[in-house]
Amino acid sequence: MIPPQIPTRRGMSCWTVGLLSCLGAIALVIIGIAILAIVVARRPEFKQAMSTGVQIARCQQNMQEIYAAIGRYRQRNNGKYPKDLKELVPRYLPEAGKLKCPADTSGKPVSYQYFQPAQNSPDTSPLLQCDHHMVMNQKIPVIMLKNGQVLSSSQWRGRDGSNAPAQVPSEQR
Repeated sequence: MIPPQIPTRRGMSCWTVGLLSCLGAIALVIIGIAILAIVVARRPEFKQAMSTGVQIARCQQNMQEIYAAIGRYRQRNNGKYPKDLKELVPRYLPEAGKLKCPADTSGKPVSYQYFQPAQNSPDTSPLLQCDHHMVMNQKIPVIMLKNGQVLSSSQWRGRDGSNAPAQVPSEQR
């Protein structure tokens, strides 16, 4: 007597079909995300936001270099602050271009507002301010305090509810 043959399966198992379906769905989601990223990256609003972010980063870097130059000035002048940012060039700040914000389109040689602090003013008083950055049609100030800390607009607004500096500047330059 011949033993009965076990029938062989034809086609794919349900596990294989399920796995292929999941992989296909994942591939479609990835393709959709890639298309969405390409469309968003081509929008002028996105390009402007990226450009603004780069400009703010460069502005903050300029402010850090100005802050370091002010520190060098103070070391040589018995702790006194300069009366004007132009006094820093070229001895303490080799590049005059660092006094101009990348977002500033005016022809002025100095973009930053300088608030000459009094000797006994607190470390949280403003030292430099830049008002040349626009994000979503709102002016975003970049502010550096006397202690070297750079504040974003949200941190600054949290101090007194406005965009104004904590103290009235003696002279804006």
